[in-house]
Amino acid sequence: MTPPPPPPRRTITWIAGGVFACATAVVFWVVAVSSASSGAASVLIGPLDELSLLTLSVLLAFGSLGVGLWSIEAPRRMLPLKVIGVVLATCAGALAALAAVFTVDANVTPVLHRGCDTGYVVVERSFLMGSSGTVYRQDGAFIVTQVGWSSGDNGHQPFSMGGYAVTEERGMLTVSYAVNRPVASTGVTAGSGTSLSLPVLDDRSPQCGLHTARSADQAPYPPIPSPETEKLTVENVDGAMREMIGASFDAAAGVAVDASGAPLDSSSLPLSSTPCTEGPGTQREVQIAFRTDDNSRSLERILAVWDQAGYAKDRAMQEDIRYSESLPVARVGIKDTSSLDGLIHLTSTSVCIPPA
Repeated sequence: MTPPPPPPRRTITWIAGGVFACATAVVFWVVAVSSASSGAASVLIGPLDELSLLTLSVLLAFGSLGVGLWSIEAPRRMLPLKVIGVVLATCAGALAALAAVFTVDANVTPVLHRGCDTGYVVVERSFLMGSSGTVYRQDGAFIVTQVGWSSGDNGHQPFSMGGYAVTEERGMLTVSYAVNRPVASTGVTAGSGTSLSLPVLDDRSPQCGLHTARSADQAPYPPIPSPETEKLTVENVDGAMREMIGASFDAAAGVAVDASGAPLDSSSLPLSSTPCTEGPGTQREVQIAFRTDDNSRSLERILAVWDQAGYAKDRAMQEDIRYSESLPVARVGIKDTSSLDGLIHLTSTSVCIPPA
């Protein structure tokens, strides 16, 4: 049987054009996501992070461009330009292929706790005798936000090799990992360990029944011991409340001032005590009315501070609410009444402090 005839050049041109268009669209999408978030958010599709996607897309774009230019029938006078275009596209594709060798080889590992995913993933790469990792929070099917870094010596990738442990306490995850490879026969780590602190993501449904992938020579890494839980007292609860409110003021657009125009200082805010609604003890409470240079923008920034601290979201009666069942500050409610009095009203309540 005679082999089938090769596809006509026009078909090759259309295929190359389609590949070029798709690759270019991916590049614009990845760049747009990063630019819209000032570099905080990025794209993660399966094992391909932002760097891998950009490298592969550029490789496909220049490769298809070279094929497309080669397949186009050009008049004799345009032949030199065609040859130059093919050569330039081929050279650029070769450089992209070289870059792909160093960027595409990345390991994407979900961070697990008690067999359930935590909503965080780590992308690790090794180069020469070192390795580095980027910790992302999963915000959507393909969108992630960078929240931390990890590192390893001698090419050790602790997360992809299963050399990490996770503990949870008071709404925070402590992710401990070995910088160097532990010795499986002894369980001793040749080097130091370190840890990351990440807020628990309560506003999601975790996928459970998962297992940590551990290499054959990787011993389980013991978690770094956590300090004893601090006893709740009026003093440390007040400190936690003033710290969060101070961070809220710092995030506002401009200086936060009261109704008379005097600047507000979280360290001098009056906190009151009220009886706990359930059981003995007291709760600390603060009510503040203030304004900023841009109340609407300040409200968004302040809510973001509480979100990043691990508080869950709620809303009722035109009031934005952030709450936690494990942190010293149990609840904060913020209402923007700029159209009425030009102020933002913030009310915060602590957890119940048991009697001494």
